[in-house]
Amino acid sequence: PEAMAAAMRRFGVDRDSRVVLYSTANLWWATRVWWLLRMIGFDNAAVLDGGFQAWAREGRPVETGPGRARPPGDVGVAQVRNLMVGKEAVQAAIGSAAVCTINALLPQQHSGAGGNSYGRPGHIAGSVNLPAAQLLDPATNQMLPADALRGKFAAVGALDRRVIAYCGGGIAATADALALVMLGHEDVVVYDASLSEWAKDESLPMAVG
Repeated sequence: PEAMAAAMRRFGVDRDSRVVLYSTANLWWATRVWWLLRMIGFDNAAVLDGGFQAWAREGRPVETGPGRARPPGDVGVAQVRNLMVGKEAVQAAIGSAAVCTINALLPQQHSGAGGNSYGRPGHIAGSVNLPAAQLLDPATNQMLPADALRGKFAAVGALDRRVIAYCGGGIAATADALALVMLGHEDVVVYDASLSEWAKDESLPMAVG
């Protein structure tokens, strides 16, 4: 938390700043920073819907060259929220009816049929698949409407249970986490090390299919 706050101060973020996050690639690079800000108790942050792709497509102002330096900010750690979990919490959730563990990777990675396997193919035993990419309209790169998102999370049984979201390295999972928070579902955490840790440890159960 302290390192995150220090990084934000270097970019000129103050306690009363409004922070808008965007990515020039996938949305989840921005949602990851949003999640980390939330972790240190900074809630006045938002993710630009559609990212840089939508911004540029709409002809909005852009610039090139190095970013301009800002005076150091004064943001600190307002509180430490336990929004990240380790493998122990994920292990404890296997087989629990009270927890929905969601894999935010693509279907072929979840099933073990293709893509990066992070060491072993497949998914954490007992987890369900709701890819971060399927939360977006592919034509606009924007989040689907709330009703559509709610339907997707309801289909995997996530809306009435605690959720642990994971992916390959704790990045794409934050898009699922943000969408759930937007829907009013607050009991969400991210398995930070995700399959980058889990798949390499032969003692931890994986499944395919």
